[in-house]
Amino acid sequence: MMKSPLSDAYSVLRDVTPLKYNLDCGKLCGNKCCHGSDNDGMELFNGEEKLFENEKGFTVRTDGDRKILICSGKCDRKKRPLSCRMYPFFPIPVEKNGTVGIKVVYDIRGFSSCPIVREHIRPDPRFLRAVRMAGLYLIRDKKNLEILKNTASMFDELVSFSEAVKRKDECNEKKL
Repeated sequence: MMKSPLSDAYSVLRDVTPLKYNLDCGKLCGNKCCHGSDNDGMELFNGEEKLFENEKGFTVRTDGDRKILICSGKCDRKKRPLSCRMYPFFPIPVEKNGTVGIKVVYDIRGFSSCPIVREHIRPDPRFLRAVRMAGLYLIRDKKNLEILKNTASMFDELVSFSEAVKRKDECNEKKL
């Protein structure tokens, strides 16, 4: 029997972490990804906000159509949202021959805080497969597919911006 895309995505990410031997990657950086302000948070997938309605330490904020989960910085790892479970990677929808698949990429937002991203630490392949599988489950829901596409578009914009800044910096260095 098929469960919901959300519960299926949670189930494949239940027992894996980015590091081999299921090590807590937060120990590499002092849980930097969990420290932020009341304006920082992780986007929730369709229906996920219901899982956090009555959970202490979490607040759901609405930003247009988006639901953002704000946390206190400490949580039970078993109660993390999907975005936290997949971090520092992200499933990006890719279309090929009329079929939508999933490509797993570094979450570009991790370059400033995550050693796995910044130093290209080799992740556990089981984790990457789980993130890909979670993405395949999520794209079964049109709203989740749209969230994934919007995030992919934001990543593209961030990369383009970063490359433009780098080119400008290189031109300024040449002038000196």
